[in-house]
Amino acid sequence: MSPDSQPALACSGISSSYGPVQVLFDVDLRVGEGEIVGVCGPNGVGKTTLLRVLSGVQRSSGGVVHLNGNDITTTSATRRVKLGLTTVVGQAAFGSLSVHENLRAHGHALGRERGELNDSIDAVFNIFPRLDERRDQAAATLSGGERQMLVLAKTLIQRPRVVLIDELSLGLAPVVVGGLLELIRRMASLGTSFVVVEQSVNVALSLVDRMYFMEKGAFIAEHTPAELRAQPGLVEKLMLGGGH
Repeated sequence: MSPDSQPALACSGISSSYGPVQVLFDVDLRVGEGEIVGVCGPNGVGKTTLLRVLSGVQRSSGGVVHLNGNDITTTSATRRVKLGLTTVVGQAAFGSLSVHENLRAHGHALGRERGELNDSIDAVFNIFPRLDERRDQAAATLSGGERQMLVLAKTLIQRPRVVLIDELSLGLAPVVVGGLLELIRRMASLGTSFVVVEQSVNVALSLVDRMYFMEKGAFIAEHTPAELRAQPGLVEKLMLGGGH
């Protein structure tokens, strides 16, 4: 992202606490249009909390969040979705409903008109032919990779400008992860921006344009994949909290 361009999503000075326990400390992040940014670090350092603050599910105790140049720091999570900021967490779906019913229910919840919703669902099935083959199958009977596809498909119906993803690869086979990464790259090429929290550094390196490393609620480093590949041992050092 050019230093002079307006980021699709940015936060600065973000702090957040759970009761008396402060979890985030003065976090700054930016992601440009069509850019994929990763956030890595050990468990329990505040990565998911950061996504919760960005999505509006959790309020910050300090700092500001901007979406496409607009201050959304005090904007509700529901309103942020309508403004184009959405979150993918796990493989959540209505298990008793079919794939098609899940997509339709999600679209209706967003207030989409019938014709517009039908067009959106058709477009999603073109992108996810595997889901099209299983459109009448109950979501509970899908594989883990297929459920993750369904979550991404529901995200597409929202027509997001920025997508936050928490642990995309968790519990999925490598071949499935590879297919999901390609779908994310395709969405990014069309202008959608991503912030991806990922425990697997190798997965993140194969996907992101830039990567932030977090320790104890603060970012300790920011690198491109090329920079990390050129410095053997740096990733391990950063993941172990040795980036200072």
